[in-house]
Amino acid sequence: MNPKAPPGRTRPGTPKCCGTPKFCGIPKFWGTPKSWGTPLGAALGVFVTLSFALGLLGGPLRPTRDPKPDRAAPCRPVSHIVFLKTHKTGGSSVVNLLSRYGESRQLRFALPQRYQFRYPEPFRAESVRGFRPGERFDIICHHMRFSPAEVQRVMPNDSFYFSIVRDPGTQGASAFSYFRAAAAAFRCAPSLDAFLAAPRRFFGPGGRGAGLARNPQWFDFGLPAPAAAAEVPALLARLERRFPLVLLAERFDESLVLLRHRLCWPRAAVDVFAHNARGGAAAPTAAQRRRLRAWNALDWALYSHFNRSFWRHVERFGAARLQEEAAELRRRRRRLQERCLRGAGPVPAAAIAEPRLRPFQPPGAEHAVLGFALRPGLPPAERRRCGRMALPELPYTDLLARRQFGNGNGTEWDDF
Repeated sequence: MNPKAPPGRTRPGTPKCCGTPKFCGIPKFWGTPKSWGTPLGAALGVFVTLSFALGLLGGPLRPTRDPKPDRAAPCRPVSHIVFLKTHKTGGSSVVNLLSRYGESRQLRFALPQRYQFRYPEPFRAESVRGFRPGERFDIICHHMRFSPAEVQRVMPNDSFYFSIVRDPGTQGASAFSYFRAAAAAFRCAPSLDAFLAAPRRFFGPGGRGAGLARNPQWFDFGLPAPAAAAEVPALLARLERRFPLVLLAERFDESLVLLRHRLCWPRAAVDVFAHNARGGAAAPTAAQRRRLRAWNALDWALYSHFNRSFWRHVERFGAARLQEEAAELRRRRRRLQERCLRGAGPVPAAAIAEPRLRPFQPPGAEHAVLGFALRPGLPPAERRRCGRMALPELPYTDLLARRQFGNGNGTEWDDF
């Protein structure tokens, strides 16, 4: 029989499932989301049934034709940007390119006090470092639970909003591995298969990190728990009006091409390495993917909706044109990796001599996070550029804070 969790570690709705007391210790950093109520389970049961009836649980969508693409028109580079970084979707790579673009142009970032905006609580303007009423920033891109009215308090009205989503059939497996210490439901389960066999045995809406363990993308977007499945389409349609472009993790390079054109940025601005990759992680099986999609039914509805919108963007842009530009983006990345990186790709953190380039390793994670080691002997200017592309999110956030708030202007980071 499993012993009970230590006093004070559980809340109403939290299963007492852990095998040992210390196994139940969840870092307080992640908090407990307050807005997920018990009606969610019943709503999801209805929604999963409806999802199958509507065909939402089918495979990825594809455009059926390749119409005449949009012609390029004169544009002005966008410098007011809201990027909602969702969990385990490739958002760290997007944050890197936004950080480099903003730093090189001396744009002002809305930065968290530490590395995220009091997640899992809804975003508040007061959580921005140095916030003063009436003041606006240029870019916001760190983890938050989205709250549109509060974001508008810190960002200009003409800001461009975008995000990124991922198939929950793979995102869920990545989250299970990465957040073993952050989500009580994951930490209590001995394996992904055990969790998926009986997820309600381990999951409780009041458990610490519950927003990471079920429908995390829906949660990150700040969407309410629907009382009925019929509410979901309207919620997603309203969300799309706020986020006119949502990238697909599975089509990352094509997404970057579409993003570059929407932002009117130069080609080099979206050159980026793949940050936060997991070493040795096996792809989930077909059965695991099906169960993850069913467990994260709201995330699957969200992903299906923006999958459709993505392919509408592709049709307008022109599929052939998009593939050509995405192929060129990949060629540039390969050249940069060969020029910048030892081994021309990601390596284990232990193989990275420069401490600032070692990625954060989450406690309890099943697979180590890979990083990048610079090639020796790079000329100073090239070493600086390569170093910025290789710099993980946490030290880059520190660098931006130093530049923006004093205590050094960041030039001490130029000598990688």
